[in-house]
Amino acid sequence: MTRGDHEVAGWNSTHGISLPNHGMSLTELDALASAQPDGGVTALLHRVERTRRLLALRLVLHHARDHPAPGNPLPSVDEAWELLVAAERARPEAVADLLSLPQVGVWSAHVLRRLRDKASDTAPAWFHVGQLHLLAAAAGLSAELRFTMAIPLRDGIAVLPGWGTARVPETTGWGHGTLVADASGLTVKTGSGAAHPVEWQPIRILEGDVDSTAPRIHLDDTGPYRGLAIPERPDPLSDSSAARWNALFADAWAILKRDHPHRARELSTGLSVITPRPAAYRFRPHSGSVGDGYGAAIISEPHDAVQLAVTMVHEYQHSKLNAIGHLVALTRVDPATTCYAPWRDDARPVSGLYQGVNAFLAVAEFWWRQRGRVSGPDAALAHFEFALVRVQVTEALDALRRHPSLTEPGRRFAARLAERLATLTESAVPAELLTAAETATLDHRAAWRVTHLRPARAHVLECVERRRAGEPAPTSGPSPVVVADAAPPRLDAKAILTRVLLSDRAAFDAMRSDASDDLPKIATDLTEADFALVAGHHDRAHALYAAELAEGSNRAGAWSGFGLAVRALSPGPASRALLERPDLVRAVRNELALTDEAPDVERLAAWLGADL
Repeated sequence: MTRGDHEVAGWNSTHGISLPNHGMSLTELDALASAQPDGGVTALLHRVERTRRLLALRLVLHHARDHPAPGNPLPSVDEAWELLVAAERARPEAVADLLSLPQVGVWSAHVLRRLRDKASDTAPAWFHVGQLHLLAAAAGLSAELRFTMAIPLRDGIAVLPGWGTARVPETTGWGHGTLVADASGLTVKTGSGAAHPVEWQPIRILEGDVDSTAPRIHLDDTGPYRGLAIPERPDPLSDSSAARWNALFADAWAILKRDHPHRARELSTGLSVITPRPAAYRFRPHSGSVGDGYGAAIISEPHDAVQLAVTMVHEYQHSKLNAIGHLVALTRVDPATTCYAPWRDDARPVSGLYQGVNAFLAVAEFWWRQRGRVSGPDAALAHFEFALVRVQVTEALDALRRHPSLTEPGRRFAARLAERLATLTESAVPAELLTAAETATLDHRAAWRVTHLRPARAHVLECVERRRAGEPAPTSGPSPVVVADAAPPRLDAKAILTRVLLSDRAAFDAMRSDASDDLPKIATDLTEADFALVAGHHDRAHALYAAELAEGSNRAGAWSGFGLAVRALSPGPASRALLERPDLVRAVRNELALTDEAPDVERLAAWLGADL
């Protein structure tokens, strides 16, 4: 916290905090929507998030005082606050750094939900309130104060924000101890009254090579507020895994610094914490972020440095948009999950679609640059990734800009994103890779539609009556409604198979012959028809899909795959219906099959698609 911020914050022993007011001009909003936002607007987001943390701390203090947690073995939150205030007076910069930690934002938001009965989890409420005591202890250590502070423990473990993990013997379950920092060092007293030296494990830090300008990123493998589930158990990395993470980070930073310097500048001040997850399948890495955890990213152990680089870029865009949303509403409240996002299997609310567009536009820009830096299979993959994300963002951004839930600032921000996208539209991609990307997009969209869209029942019955009467199909009828499937299948399986084929034909062939352990990591319902389609064997794919659908299959990947096979062999009304209205074709097929012999799906689709 700078001197000015210290004066503005107005900490005092009676627990008051006077908070600054923040605003965002249209110029600043435009800058944040640009591909290369300057440091000034990024600093604004930091100030906004710091103020939110101070406000949250004041609210935690208020609610914890007025609603004491049952069974709380810890002293009053006022004691913790007094230590925090003393530490801030002694070392304001150090305490400001602690309050800026993403975990503090996640914790304060969660404990407020618990105290307001808006959330539940496995921990007692006092454990969450007691994190204020741990934050105060961490501040005391940062300020080199001598203090005594009771702290919560889980199975003898306490995580001090920004410092590390303390292990305390003789304690199990949800317990507590007393941390003592004095001239002799750091000790902790347990319920027996015995004092034990603290078994200390400092936080892990990712950093670049010697003389690198890389930021120091906390690799958080122990904190209870590091992920999506709260509280999380500590899951310390092995030394070998930590070493691999550090090596990959150093290489990823070198890539960003050399090829994407504007993203390196942004990340150097914005990203501060990575929560590591176990390695996932190469072409389906896991990553995520939490709205209250500005500057944090959850990332599975990367396959290589390029994957880590683009994932860090991706996830920080979510953090940035979350912070913008704390100051300027880009969308009106719309809890409906009706939007199609080309990179998701589920239906999304408009806010989720906005998040995806903003993040994946940065991913498209990354691959636009990166494809010129690699060769061989890596170049083919980079071209495919660029082409795929470009067409996905184009479709999603168009839908987003037409959505009625956008506010005026939301429309303005989206317009600036469209200007960035326009600079990518003319970039050439090898024809076969562009075709592969467009095919993957069509496949995902059709599979999503058959999974989540339901045509009007009256329209389906009218189609059935006309089909039985030998009459032309009715006009398109009312738009289908979104009935979100709570457990949708993996809709990107063919796109992943395409990546495998581009990178390693032998691996693709092994999967096709069921001789690979990686196949279940892509999808459990892949068939030979899917492999034939991806390999370009359209006649075989057509025959296999037709046979599967003739048996009454409702598999989303079979419907989308059949539409693509028909389109490749004889584009026309049948392929249009199968790709644009597969929900209607399936519903009419299923209704006819109840009392009649199941119709030929391609002929039915051609009949329904005559006016499409």
